Parts: sequence; structure tokens; C-alpha cells
Amino acid sequence: PLPQKTNQLQPKFIIYFPTLYPNRHPHTTTTMKTTLVLLSSLLSSVLSFAPLAPSSPTLTSLFASPAVDQKAIGVLRPMGLFDPLDLMSQSDADFTRRRTSEIKHGRVAMVAVIGNLAPQLGLTFPGYISTSEGVKFSDVAEAGSFGALAKIPAFGVAQIALFAAIMELWTWKQDSSNAPGDVGGRDWVRYQDPVVKTEKLNKELQNGRLAMLAISGLMVQEQITGKGAIEMLGF
Repeated sequence: PLPQKTNQLQPKFIIYFPTLYPNRHPHTTTTMKTTLVLLSSLLSSVLSFAPLAPSSPTLTSLFASPAVDQKAIGVLRPMGLFDPLDLMSQSDADFTRRRTSEIKHGRVAMVAVIGNLAPQLGLTFPGYISTSEGVKFSDVAEAGSFGALAKIPAFGVAQIALFAAIMELWTWKQDSSNAPGDVGGRDWVRYQDPVVKTEKLNKELQNGRLAMLAISGLMVQEQITGKGAIEMLGF
């Protein structure tokens, strides 16, 4: 009988190692590494946002809050259920607290990524952040992620901390009767179709996870190289 065809994928890229090919031009190495990193990031992003096949949609009452299994949110391809420490087997209260923290950290990280990249593109507020000390917003932007804390006057840092405390303890305080992350009050958008709601929650959770990794990488890279991500890309 004829041999059966296999579905194994053939490698599409050949990774260059400088130690094996010392005569290869270094610019080629850098370009190839950059290309592979970008391709890997795009592939992982696409896979992360691909939800598992949902069940058939069921519409609920217009004023009812549709029930969504919170423990099924974020269980997506290619990782599936990633729980190496078996934390999901603990009490529902522990899971709710961790899921609330994950959503909250993801939201902060998404804003942080924008705040990290925007000043590198020249997007800053005009004028002074402190007229008494002669500090401009552009001065803070040029200082980088960690250097910005030293540029902002102490009273400004205190205002930031106070604002965060107010939002955390009062304005956006998590109500135990609401789903994790539901802190917006009456004006918060709540989807009535469980399928649509699950899709939106998955996207927010995955975007937050990606942002947490992204801001960590951006700040570590800046500390090691002294350059921001935009500058590293040559813009």
C-alpha cells in the first residue's frame, strides 16, 4: 500500500545562530531576530484572542443580568486551562478575589502601555506640570518610565497616589454582589446576550494579560538598553 501522507507542518523559518555562522553580516542577524519576534508576537496575539467554540446563544430578559461561568472566562486556545498551582480548586471567594485582581491589573497595564508609548511618539500635554519648579510635561516624557517618577514633583506623585486610592476604595470599589470587574455603576455597559458577553469578557481579559507582559517588557528593555520601544524600532 502507498504510504499515508502526514499532516506534520514543515518548518517555515531557519533561525540563524551567530556562533555557527560567524561570517554572516550582523545586520542580517538583527533584522531576522526582529522579524521572528514580531511574527511570534502577532501569532500569539491571534491565538490568544481565539475563543473556544461557544454554546448556542440564549437571549435573556432585557433587564436581567445573564449568568456567565467566570471560571470558563479566559480558558482559550492554545493554552486552555492554565492553572499549574491548582488555584481554581479553592473556594469561590478566593477565585473571585484573584479574578478581580487580574482584571484590575490588566486594565491598569493597558493604560500603562499607552502611557509608555504615547510620549515616545511626541504625544504629551502642553505647558508645565509644575510652574513653581519649572517642570514641563515634555521633560517628564523624555525621562522615560522610571525617570519620570524622579521628574514629577513630590506633590504631584502624592496626587497620583491619592487619586488611585480614591478610585480603589470608593469610586471603583468591587461590590461582592457583582461579577469580577463590574465596578462601573449604573452607566456600565452590560451585555444581555451571554455569548456576546463571554466574548467581550474574554477579549478584555486577554488584552489585559498581553498588556501586563508588554509593559513589563517595555520597562525592563528601557532599563537595560536606555532606549524606548519606538526608538528601538528605529522611528
